[in-house]
Amino acid sequence: MEQVTNLVSQYFGTSNRELHFGGIPVGKLAAEYGTPLFVYDSQALNQKWNLLRKTLPPEFAISYSVKANPNPAILKFFLDRGGGLEIASAGEFHRALSAGCPPDEILFAGPGKTPAELELVLSKGIGEIHIESLLEAQRISAISSKLGVPAKVAVRVNPTGDAQGGAMRMGGKPLPFGVDEETLDTVLDQILPDQFLDFQGLHLFTGTQILDYEILVDQYRKGLEIAKRVAQRLEHPLHTIDFGGGLGIPYFAKEQELDMEKLREQLAVLMAQIKDEPLFAGTKLMVEPGRYL
Repeated sequence: MEQVTNLVSQYFGTSNRELHFGGIPVGKLAAEYGTPLFVYDSQALNQKWNLLRKTLPPEFAISYSVKANPNPAILKFFLDRGGGLEIASAGEFHRALSAGCPPDEILFAGPGKTPAELELVLSKGIGEIHIESLLEAQRISAISSKLGVPAKVAVRVNPTGDAQGGAMRMGGKPLPFGVDEETLDTVLDQILPDQFLDFQGLHLFTGTQILDYEILVDQYRKGLEIAKRVAQRLEHPLHTIDFGGGLGIPYFAKEQELDMEKLREQLAVLMAQIKDEPLFAGTKLMVEPGRYL
């Protein structure tokens, strides 16, 4: 109950013991639109977006994870603020396009991509597909060969070690998402020579629902170390490094909000440490927040 009270006071309001959304009493909304009713407050969304944008270094791009809420109005809201979109299915791809997102600003991540879904997004010029396994890489290559257009791909990597404090690390070992860090070179041995796989970079994943800024910074640092090793192998910078999601929100009374000011400070330090590193020159850094926004 305490957490609900905090949310109401932070993002909404009350008057005469009635909840307000965007200054409008819920009773009035229910009377006008009927129930059940989903209501989204653009001011609350804007507040979260601005806080995240202020927290992240300017080098970071934001791709909203559509699975968190695929409402077209919400997708357009984040697109209008310069965000991209991350999808996990053909249905989400169609939603993203309908909201006005250019195909090359869409990322396709997640296991279980079907051949039909891959052919659809590749035929439309999707920005990047995140490979989960060698089998998926082979499937993408075959479809790209059929279409006659190389696929822009990144490899989803599970860094060694757990994100302690995160709510979920997607299982133990072997992990159902991505490839383990230990096998990354073997996977790259197969991907890099393939003329129909245009290797762009890495998607790092260690956990989700993280409320400790130090854990997030450690994740980003570890991800940069892995990316640097790959860039050294390529002898040029990666095009993209995707740090995934991970930004948590408190669900229970004893949980504390993620300290965004501390996160901002530490990420600024991290960026200062790599700013003169040629192997990161021009690399696009990104995150994929969902529930946080």
